Amino acid sequence: MSYVTTDTKPWYKHPWLWLLIMIPVVSVILSFTMLWVAVVNKDPEVEGNWHKNRKAIEQDFSRDNYASALTITARLDVIAPNLVVHIDSPYKLDAKALPDTLTVNLSHPTNQTKDVALTLKKSVDGSYSTTLSNQVLGRYYVDISTSEWRLNDMVVFPLDASHIVKPAPLSP
Repeated sequence: MSYVTTDTKPWYKHPWLWLLIMIPVVSVILSFTMLWVAVVNKDPEVEGNWHKNRKAIEQDFSRDNYASALTITARLDVIAPNLVVHIDSPYKLDAKALPDTLTVNLSHPTNQTKDVALTLKKSVDGSYSTTLSNQVLGRYYVDISTSEWRLNDMVVFPLDASHIVKPAPLSP
């Protein structure tokens, strides 16, 4: 005779059942964790003259080309606690090219909280200067611009000597 034994344990005492239940529960928990990480650590905004043209994303190089055509250069000096910028060109620049204020953005490559946006005022000698509220140390992308032209470069602070920012070659 063969005897059939039946397992009389309640359902919640079977370990294989708990394994099967845990797989979707862990998946849901990990999904919500990934969603939380994505929302909290969003990517920073894109800076610069980028715009969307239909489905293509393009950058406007007109201000870079203007600086390149006029061979505008900028000399950066940090005379603690001031940042001084001297603008030079072999051509005579008008008031539009040399306005009363100049914008300088210092963008840290990895830490957005270290970014600095400065507005420099024109001095009597033609240079632009402002006071740095925080000491800037390390590698930064420097963007010197007006409404007419823009210069970009990578600079390592503190500066041992003057740093010359030259225009980029003409872009198509």
